[in-house]
Amino acid sequence: MNPNIPDLQNIIESEKKMFGKYLVPVAILLIIIGIFGILSPIILSAVTDGIIAAMLIIAGFTWIAHSIQMHQHQMADWLKPLLLFITGGIMIALPKAGIAAIGLMFVLYFIIDAYRNFTQMKIYPGHGRGWSIFSGIIDIFIALLFVVTWPRGSLILVGIFVGVNLIFDGIILLMLRNVKPG
Repeated sequence: MNPNIPDLQNIIESEKKMFGKYLVPVAILLIIIGIFGILSPIILSAVTDGIIAAMLIIAGFTWIAHSIQMHQHQMADWLKPLLLFITGGIMIALPKAGIAAIGLMFVLYFIIDAYRNFTQMKIYPGHGRGWSIFSGIIDIFIALLFVVTWPRGSLILVGIFVGVNLIFDGIILLMLRNVKPG
């Protein structure tokens, strides 16, 4: 693990390059979708489920193409794309179950993020130690919120948290447009 703090200027420049002239429209679109998600969290939860399901199914097709290209003929080589198709199909056929599964993934994410926040302060002493502790506590609270309300709470919580994340991503992109190289 690299104990050096990344060069913020390089990160900002790479983000600006990636979005180019579309930085502001993408930022505004993210904020609008995020606000819509907070106002209609069940719809954004369903859209999130659909996007993840589509990614799994596309990954299944990609894996089949890879297996064909590599002349794989054993049953084990076809198990992975089959599982990807089945998982994506279940998420489409039973969106509530898919959203509940996404809620469990959020629990895992927030627990891991809390762990990272609590251990981060040992790596970077003096660099936002209080914020790391605060963020870790908030992560644990959010993970508990998902656990206590699971599975029904996931229908709303997934949409709200995806919406909030999109709003913050949009705001960060808008802030990046004003940063001058230096």
